[in-house]
Amino acid sequence: MASIYQRTNKDGSKVWRAVIRIKGYPSVSDHFARKQEAQDWANDIERQIKNGKYNFGKEEQKKTVSDLIDRYLTDGAVDYHKSSKDTTRHLEYFRSRIGIYALTFITPELLLLERKRLVDTPTHQGTKRSSATVNRYFSSLSGAMRYGCKNLRWLNENPCANLIKLKENPKKRRILTPDEEVRLLAACKESKSPYLYCITLLALTTGARKGEILALTWDCIDFDRRLAHIKDSKNGRPRRIGLVESVIVELKSIWEKRDPLKPLVFASKTAFGTIDIKKAWQSALQKAGIDDFVFHGLRHHFCSIGGELGASGVQLRSQLGHSSSRMTDLYSHLEADATRFIGESIEKRIGERREHE
Repeated sequence: MASIYQRTNKDGSKVWRAVIRIKGYPSVSDHFARKQEAQDWANDIERQIKNGKYNFGKEEQKKTVSDLIDRYLTDGAVDYHKSSKDTTRHLEYFRSRIGIYALTFITPELLLLERKRLVDTPTHQGTKRSSATVNRYFSSLSGAMRYGCKNLRWLNENPCANLIKLKENPKKRRILTPDEEVRLLAACKESKSPYLYCITLLALTTGARKGEILALTWDCIDFDRRLAHIKDSKNGRPRRIGLVESVIVELKSIWEKRDPLKPLVFASKTAFGTIDIKKAWQSALQKAGIDDFVFHGLRHHFCSIGGELGASGVQLRSQLGHSSSRMTDLYSHLEADATRFIGESIEKRIGERREHE
């Protein structure tokens, strides 16, 4: 049965697309200027397929990398990706490089040459791409190629499958000293950003990711039980985190000044989307005299302090939202209370340090 629909190209022009899907056979598609042409073509191809006279191999040879990227993106295959914007950007890069190539000409040898070019060519900012970044580009391309194999049957095998990944440098996982904790929070409190102090304190005492914190809405905050409900985590599993008293105080202050029309806890003054704290965070680090530290380091800091305090692996995995065994899921409703002591210990250490100054 053929599906015929109109689509708009990037240049604004319109074409009619005919897609034939018959059970037990690869799908076949083509584009036409007029609907009647698409219908006539579809009727003819369906007749050939049913009579066993259609050469699928010949049709597949016409498919290009650009055709595959179009299908991969428009079929919704990347909609569920957490980093769908990055995936799309990576694929558009490959479209610009090898988009006109027929899929049958995409070999591991060609991809190795493209990878070397990606490594050697600087970015628009003049910087060199890291091995990890290059690996992400080819991971995105491999996803599209895999879709072409398994879902569309345009390829017999994924040419990216046997490419050995570039060796990545281990990420630096520095944690803060007690002095740095105090200096950082003091700098955040003096920031022009009205939310930076609360966001940093929340990350420091819960280990939550920046994206999870910025996406919090008021219906996720339980002031009575001192809990926050993270609806959408990196691994797709919701969880609860325990909030220390100083965070509750800050959240209540923000609550009193909130815009009732904006559900986000850390709402932008001019828009309804999440805020960007990158510049404010960098300024706070500079003012605090802290080098070689990123926001995600607060997550590692929480985990390290928790380990020093004797928190179990189950407790930490549940609080941090890492993928784990079924037993961790069974404990998830208890861990928000059970791991609050880690944040409270950090909170107490900060308070003691301030008293000595």
